[in-house]
Amino acid sequence: MERMIKIGRMIIDEAKALGAQTVVCRISESEKKEFNVDGGEFSLMRTLFNRGVSVTVLKDQRKGSVNINRFDEAAVKAAVRDCIAASESAEPDPAWEYAKGPAEKQFCSGSPECDTDLLFSRTKELMADIAEKHPKILMEQMITSHDFWHGVFMTSDDITYYSKTGSYNFSLMYSAHEGDKATSFFGSGIKLAKLDRPVIETGFIERELSAIEKQLDPESVQGKFTGPVIMAPSAADVVLGTVLGNFVSDGSLIDGTSIWKDKLNTQVADERITVSLTPSADWALGSEDYTGEGFPSEDYDVIKDGKLVSFMLSQYAANKTGGKRCGNTGWNVCVPAGEKSVDEIIAGIDRGVLVLRFSGGQPSPSGEFSGVAKNSFLIENGKIAKALNETMISGNVTDMLMDLRAISSDVLYDGSNAIPYMAFNGVTISGK
Repeated sequence: MERMIKIGRMIIDEAKALGAQTVVCRISESEKKEFNVDGGEFSLMRTLFNRGVSVTVLKDQRKGSVNINRFDEAAVKAAVRDCIAASESAEPDPAWEYAKGPAEKQFCSGSPECDTDLLFSRTKELMADIAEKHPKILMEQMITSHDFWHGVFMTSDDITYYSKTGSYNFSLMYSAHEGDKATSFFGSGIKLAKLDRPVIETGFIERELSAIEKQLDPESVQGKFTGPVIMAPSAADVVLGTVLGNFVSDGSLIDGTSIWKDKLNTQVADERITVSLTPSADWALGSEDYTGEGFPSEDYDVIKDGKLVSFMLSQYAANKTGGKRCGNTGWNVCVPAGEKSVDEIIAGIDRGVLVLRFSGGQPSPSGEFSGVAKNSFLIENGKIAKALNETMISGNVTDMLMDLRAISSDVLYDGSNAIPYMAFNGVTISGK
């Protein structure tokens, strides 16, 4: 850490000497210890190291940024000169603004130290558990790792943040096979602070493996109908990410394309929906401690009881739009649990679809969308009737949010987000 602080001071001194009024830099090192499994067999063990230096300057309201992956003095000084040159060729923009100090703080989260033997043991155990409990599953690839990152963030306005974080990560890509039959691929993942129990028991890994095994004999939906769709957390995450990215984030509000640009403090969703960004949550690993502009990260609500209560604006975007800077620029999305289990929600549906994975393009400016429901199931008479081939679904995402059917009490905590199953009415399901 001392070496990184020395580099940061050198960057600030060099940039100020070259005329920069504001200097922001981040110096970091990371280490990844990784096991790879391909086709059910260990194929690779490796340790990866990385260094990063990010430099941003403001000179006469012109911004320049440069990133390098070297710590030697010559390379760092060259990066500062390049950064100054980039700023001098940029257009002036008075909206650029960074936090002012003095401020100094240390952050530590997750599990910075790696127990390599335990990671290997848990990986072998997970492979054995899958083979025993889910014999139809073929693990195409499994990547397990411990990721450690530490760094320093410094500015010419007397801000210094020290950060250290680590987590165990499990990424699974698999399909089910039986004779000549095979399902499409599906991915499960989990980020953990501890390896204190079998990995198959964490997150929704067990239920996702079970669901894919039931997809070996898919059928097509007959005809076209409008009905409820239950989005599993992996699919609901896509929907929520699309909403946040297109309706309340920097780009859509700066360019004026957001259909919610005039909806602040008005109802945009069912009153049961609250969407928060919570980097300080216990389950959020490797989350944001401070924004890229140097402001300490704070939890906040985007939607509260169905009302849009905040835009996701950086300080720059707030200055451009006249809005208010949000509490963080991370993406640790949290949707509070509902009252019914997913089985109870299914029991109340006459005909609809359960979607585990959704693939679609960005919605139109009016919110209209269409895409493919993958790894999905038809619901009939309150029960899962059959697995479905890839099925088109379409609707209007803003209408969906207002026409919520239910939120499940089952919540997936995957180390990045906390998202339940979300059921929406009025979605068009198109079959043969």
